[in-house]
Amino acid sequence: MLTNADITLFEKENYIPHFIPDVYVNDSRGQTVTKNGVQISDSVVIYIYSNSYCPKSGDIIIKNKSDFLFDNTSQKSISESMKLFREKYPDFVVVKSVNDYRFGGLPHIEVTAR
Repeated sequence: MLTNADITLFEKENYIPHFIPDVYVNDSRGQTVTKNGVQISDSVVIYIYSNSYCPKSGDIIIKNKSDFLFDNTSQKSISESMKLFREKYPDFVVVKSVNDYRFGGLPHIEVTAR
């Protein structure tokens, strides 16, 4: 089991934060291989070994623990909170796909984000 980071994940529907420690983050944003090779750009792969929360497409992830709380009382307050969030965490990623491999010898959840 490889681990190199902790993450905070915010649910898409109501922006509730979930702190998930001891994950593996492979950030290949901005990297490319050319000259008849494979091109990889703008992707982050995260391996989650915890069963505390299974991410969904559209969830937001940042590295490390965060105490940021969204004000989700109205659409306007969510928009204002998102503006503050983008300023504070410009390197956040959004979950694009989730593969659940919580079985076998190394159970984990594989998340691809951009």
